[in-house]
Amino acid sequence: MEILQNALLFTIRDTLNISMVEDRNPLKKSFTSKIMLDCKMFFIVSNRALLMRFTKDFLFEDNPDNDTLIDISKEMANITIGRAKVLYEESGSILQLGIPEFIGNKIIGNYNKCIGYKSGKMRCSIYEINLGGIYG
Repeated sequence: MEILQNALLFTIRDTLNISMVEDRNPLKKSFTSKIMLDCKMFFIVSNRALLMRFTKDFLFEDNPDNDTLIDISKEMANITIGRAKVLYEESGSILQLGIPEFIGNKIIGNYNKCIGYKSGKMRCSIYEINLGGIYG
């Protein structure tokens, strides 16, 4: 989980030039993308403010529609998990990388670990899920 946390923070810092701090209240429900890394499932939950910033910086759009925000949610998960894979490989682990899937505005349940981050109104969280876990 620590490598994925570092990868998410790196992604946000590198692409948006924003430093996030730990949030005592992880984001529970917003734009949620699921991704598999080897035999672990992770959910990256991002709020509208963070995705709007990504959209503005990546696509130069100030008023994106919901479909664009969904695409950005998946792309943010993809960039993060790609960076995590590199970090894992640097530590000697070779992992299988899954394709991000947007699952909507879901509350994540039955998770092993969760950590949230924020910068102003921008928030995101990472959940590590039990493979038999339930979300909905």
